[in-house]
Amino acid sequence: MLDFQPLRLVTTPQWPHRTMLLTTVVASGGLMLIVPRAWPLWAQATAGLLAWVPLFAVGTRWTYRRYHWLALFYILVVTQGGHFLEHLSQMVQIHVLGLSGPAASGIFGALNLEEVHFAWNTWVLLATLVLLAHFRTNRWLWLAAVLASWHQVEHTYIFAMYLGTGVQGLPGLLAHGGALWGGLPVVRPDLHFFYNLIETVPLALAFFEEVRRQSRAVHAPWPRAQRPRVIRCRADIHVCPSNRRPFASAVLHLSDGPES
Repeated sequence: MLDFQPLRLVTTPQWPHRTMLLTTVVASGGLMLIVPRAWPLWAQATAGLLAWVPLFAVGTRWTYRRYHWLALFYILVVTQGGHFLEHLSQMVQIHVLGLSGPAASGIFGALNLEEVHFAWNTWVLLATLVLLAHFRTNRWLWLAAVLASWHQVEHTYIFAMYLGTGVQGLPGLLAHGGALWGGLPVVRPDLHFFYNLIETVPLALAFFEEVRRQSRAVHAPWPRAQRPRVIRCRADIHVCPSNRRPFASAVLHLSDGPES
């Protein structure tokens, strides 16, 4: 008789291999090097970002298949992180390179439009609220939702003023010259860089906190009522009484958990 050990029908998920990340970094750098220097900055940046699209898609698919709503969290954190880097590049242009006006509109200056700002912040707020409905105990996500709500109020007011005047780049509510008490002593680019900073940090902290929770849930001991199914296989060798020829039989046994 052959008695095989139990085969658990549970596997530990693994992140896509780090070789793919290294390949993406190398490919992105290569694309940046071969792009003509005469191209505008946004075109050069787009060429470098193209290499990251497959890795982002694989990461999203991997997360969705294993953690479902955490995939939306992943998309939100990655995209908002990229948006924050755009604001950071604008700060470098203004405070380090001494640029101003259209020359200090970030890497993708052509998208520095009130319609884009309003649509982007609407996406961030809606995605945060959807996630909050699924991860209600995540304190960092609550903080991000509050900050994103105020940021949306700012851009809703700015967008409404733009629709009425046709003027881009108005100060809004709290920037210097704003509608509330004349605003703070800080110009709009600096204020909105700060908005995105305090919005992105709690979003990232909320995401990693949820990743830790999910990881602990995967590796936690199974409750007795929810233990994974176990397959036990036993093979026996018999001899037929009539012709004395041996034959084999196998029995599969399904149980709701491992033997204690």
